[in-house]
Amino acid sequence: MGAVRQALPIPQRVMAVVLSVLFVFCPFAAHAAGESDTAADPVLLPIIMYHEVKPNKSGKDAIQPWEFEADLKWLADNGYTTIVMADLIAYVRDGTPLPEKPIILSFDDGYYNNYVYVLPLLQQYSARIVLSLLGRNTDDFTEWPSESIDYAHVTWDQLNEMLDTGLVEVQNHSYNLHAYTSERHGCMQNRGESDAAYTQLLRADLQRLQDELAERTGRTPDTFAYPYGKYGDLTDTVLRDMGFQATLTCDWGVNHITRDPDCLYRLGRICRSHNQSLQSVLRRALKATVRADSTVEDGAGCVGDVPAWPGRIAFGFCSLTPRADGRCV
Repeated sequence: MGAVRQALPIPQRVMAVVLSVLFVFCPFAAHAAGESDTAADPVLLPIIMYHEVKPNKSGKDAIQPWEFEADLKWLADNGYTTIVMADLIAYVRDGTPLPEKPIILSFDDGYYNNYVYVLPLLQQYSARIVLSLLGRNTDDFTEWPSESIDYAHVTWDQLNEMLDTGLVEVQNHSYNLHAYTSERHGCMQNRGESDAAYTQLLRADLQRLQDELAERTGRTPDTFAYPYGKYGDLTDTVLRDMGFQATLTCDWGVNHITRDPDCLYRLGRICRSHNQSLQSVLRRALKATVRADSTVEDGAGCVGDVPAWPGRIAFGFCSLTPRADGRCV
């Protein structure tokens, strides 16, 4: 007969269960111990999606300057580090370490109000953003400048001023495929459109912006943000063939980042709308990403009234012991 295993004493059994829970719910624990390179330890990365920042006409895609400043202040106070796509790609492909609490702030379209209101706040808080540009709009407003906070887009000079700060990374949002009409939905392939025709159209549009950005800014984007979040399998095939290493969707959620380059495609984002604090949208997304089971009580909060990330020990949010009020100490 084989040797009979001796049961662990109760305290050791409890500790074993706790450790098991940690490595199920805390994929960042190994990250804190310097073991984040393994495929078994994904990094949870939220990408926040913004469009406009202006003092009026707020709504789903437009927040006020004080709201964006509140976001930056909250991130700074809670130890987050803003990264850009170059950092993320370097981690996945080369193993370049990420900070303990990475987050990406992405801005779509390239509105002039980003230059007026966002850039000074980035400089004040030493934060960085990813700006996905619409090429035709920048061409048009360079030729016919406007200082309208409501509809103008950045000019090439303004874009270069933003890039020169080192706080803004520019990416591709298409040259002229940002439209949702009966003729086409963003950069989606039309029903009945041949693969060859669609491939030619998509490559020509995206390459035009790639070339203009290289010529006017010296930057060549490696990430594509799908207009209106619309995409298909052939879309991704074309993008990969063109050398894009990552794509941004409008799909809601937090991303599980591994060392597999495929994880960089169809990255999800969390829309930051007016009257919805960054804390609240992060709370909902993180709770949806990692559902707490009966072992870890749902709703146990941590610093800043935001529930613990799955890697809360690595992030330094709290210990394992909740206080009487349910918050972590």
